[in-house]
Amino acid sequence: MRQTTLVVAALAAGFAGGIASTFAVRGYTQPRPEQVLRARSFELVDDAGRPISYWGIDDGHNVVLAFGSRPGTRHSEGAPRPAHAPHGLYNPENQLAAIGLLADDGPFLTQRGADGKTRVRLYLSDYAKPFLLMEDETGPRVSLGIDQSDTPGPDDNNWALVFGPEERARIGMGTEKVEETTYLRGSLFVQQNRVKYPYEQPK
Repeated sequence: MRQTTLVVAALAAGFAGGIASTFAVRGYTQPRPEQVLRARSFELVDDAGRPISYWGIDDGHNVVLAFGSRPGTRHSEGAPRPAHAPHGLYNPENQLAAIGLLADDGPFLTQRGADGKTRVRLYLSDYAKPFLLMEDETGPRVSLGIDQSDTPGPDDNNWALVFGPEERARIGMGTEKVEETTYLRGSLFVQQNRVKYPYEQPK
């Protein structure tokens, strides 16, 4: 009986020692997870390996998180170039949606239609004031935000909602300085004459 007990104890000790040594070895040999992952760019691809999203610096020197068209969608049928063509999402014109920093570090957001033409642009001016431009297939139609002067500066603080083409209507709020006091004054402007649509830029 005593001999059996000694054998069982030895087996148990050996089993416990084996488990402990295994955990000890794993603790030293398993790679530690990286705290920082560094790369020049990242791509998300579809089942066929075609890039549909890109994170990096594009051909316009913009730092972007960009998205392209997927085969079989209305955007891919109308796009001027497929997103998986060489330099597809590196080319800003192939980015259906993009958010990031322009080459001068100004933040921006853009969206394009199935025809590849820009529909929405959102920027900050050099003095950190926002400007939103909305377009259709013919060009700019509505803008909202800071209304900079001919010589932009930090003191520009006029804001407007403008309808195009050729500024057919405007609703705004401008500043007026009288001696040492600055006032705000609202404005409304509407052109009564018509323009042909689709609008064609004068040559």
